[in-house]
Amino acid sequence: MMHRPFLLFMACLLPATTLSYCHEEERRLHPVLCRWLEEKDTNRIAQEMNEWARQHHLLVDFRTEGTTALDKEMTITKVSAKSRQLDASQLPVVLAHGMGDSCFNKGMQHLTQHVSQLLGGVYTVCIPTGKNQQEDTKNGYFLNMDASVDVFAEAIQQNDQLQNGFHAIGFSQGNNVIRGYMTRYNTPAVHTFLSINGVNAGEGAVPYCRPSFSSLFQTGFSMCDLLMEQASHRAYTQWSQQHSFQANYWRDPRLFAMPLYYEYSQLARWNQEGPHYQSNTTWIENYLKTQQFVWIMADEDAMVWPKEGEQWGAPDPDDPFERVLPMEETEWYTRDSFGLATAQSQGKNYFETFPGDHLRFSMEDFERWIHTYLVH
Repeated sequence: MMHRPFLLFMACLLPATTLSYCHEEERRLHPVLCRWLEEKDTNRIAQEMNEWARQHHLLVDFRTEGTTALDKEMTITKVSAKSRQLDASQLPVVLAHGMGDSCFNKGMQHLTQHVSQLLGGVYTVCIPTGKNQQEDTKNGYFLNMDASVDVFAEAIQQNDQLQNGFHAIGFSQGNNVIRGYMTRYNTPAVHTFLSINGVNAGEGAVPYCRPSFSSLFQTGFSMCDLLMEQASHRAYTQWSQQHSFQANYWRDPRLFAMPLYYEYSQLARWNQEGPHYQSNTTWIENYLKTQQFVWIMADEDAMVWPKEGEQWGAPDPDDPFERVLPMEETEWYTRDSFGLATAQSQGKNYFETFPGDHLRFSMEDFERWIHTYLVH
């Protein structure tokens, strides 16, 4: 029997934006999903999304007893010995949360406060895409990336504290929101972008479920192969791209799937991928307004596949499940399709790693990143 975390992931690709999307044929093919999607108790849906994210360590969480300092409230709430006096030139900081999390959760609120303490009390804010905890959580699944960026940009442009520029810290898919802002807006500009386990180059497999496809065969027969196949069928439609955040960055690396990715994916459009894409020079100019990009990868990340995508690597098109291309060999780098190679030539890209799984970094590492890259 399929467990609820899987149903939640698949629901991301068949979102519940209205109660009328499951028509008779869809209900026949997907009876369990349709029943889950048509749940009228939206608060219960938000709670389940939040709990699933908590179980998979996607939240900035202070209630669990883990080995990561991020989970321990006493570590975060006391003023760090590394805190500094406020420098008048210090830029404010904006945070963007990951899937299933919310700016209204205590974990994100404490972490936002801690960043401010580390930088001498500088203005620091987590920007949600919803008006409350329930809406912010649900929008992390059912509000598409472009729409999320628009909400994020409006909040920034209406905030007087941010008009001279700011640093940005993203967690997991929160990095997509920041990256989309830098591409489509970036006024006021992000000075330094700290991307922690960002789904920057897309998600090529169901989390914690790598498929068994090989270079010789375009199909496999494991459960993970089945889930990948179904995810691609659901993601690459206009309807899913309109209503599902996760569908927007689903990037099936199989050659026969790439044309659909190029046609439908919002991530493909941001990356200016595909054989027929016309370059948007304004987007590239916007992206390059940012002065530093810090790409942080978890060495044992099983949530994002391939994990190297957190630093702009990508599956080799000729052997996608056996070889991952480093950033310099990818198409978006060799074509400089959105400014990544130019940023590298200008010395703007920095790379960090930490041991462990998705978002399981230590507070020592987090504080080091803050002091290394955000202190003027």
